[in-house]
Amino acid sequence: MATPWRVYGASAIGKGHIDAGLPCQDSFATTFDNERLAAVVCDGAGSASRSELGASECANVICTFLTTAASVPAISVDQTFIEQAVKAARARIEIRALEASLPTRELACTLVGVILFSHGGYLFHVGDGMAVVEFPDGSSILSMPENGEYSNETFFVTSDDWQPHLRITPFVGQASCICLMSDGAMPFAINREKSGLFGPFINPVRTYLSTVTESEGSEALKATLADERTWSITSDDKTLLVVLPL
Repeated sequence: MATPWRVYGASAIGKGHIDAGLPCQDSFATTFDNERLAAVVCDGAGSASRSELGASECANVICTFLTTAASVPAISVDQTFIEQAVKAARARIEIRALEASLPTRELACTLVGVILFSHGGYLFHVGDGMAVVEFPDGSSILSMPENGEYSNETFFVTSDDWQPHLRITPFVGQASCICLMSDGAMPFAINREKSGLFGPFINPVRTYLSTVTESEGSEALKATLADERTWSITSDDKTLLVVLPL
């Protein structure tokens, strides 16, 4: 069955990681099954030695869980179901940490994602990064970053206290655009008030994406995120995922 959405996504390494000889620690994944789309962006903790591995495992496990398990008729998608998906990702991360002889905290990552149906869906979020759902009438729903006591602190999927920090936001209606992003993409994708997407950036991007294939659009997104002109704005890794209806 063809997906009723187009999904464009890309990650780009930040200048700070280039200078330090570190890999890009962001990751994203998307899956589609039985008229359900799952998309997840994960940002590996800069202080964790293998956070890129944790981010990759987290994004892929959650997306696979949300679409394949949700296709079973007896299963309803609700907060408990989404928590189960995060628990599955945590279990995989713990296994990978054990295989690498590392404490789980060395694979720490944040999470921002969506499970989408034709009639609406759910945003889910642990830590920083941001999600925006826009509707044809101009209204929007936001899932904001959650930081700790200090602005450079946040919460991770791998933390023991992850459940109180799992924020789930339901929404109803056909979205005109959904954007998920790591905190590195926020300085130019989100407006100064953090009340929504930054029009001068996202509107040309969205117009272009609507005219090209997913692979072409994703390559263009990657080139935009990797542009050296972004280095004066942020030195962080950057991930942006855009979902548009057909």
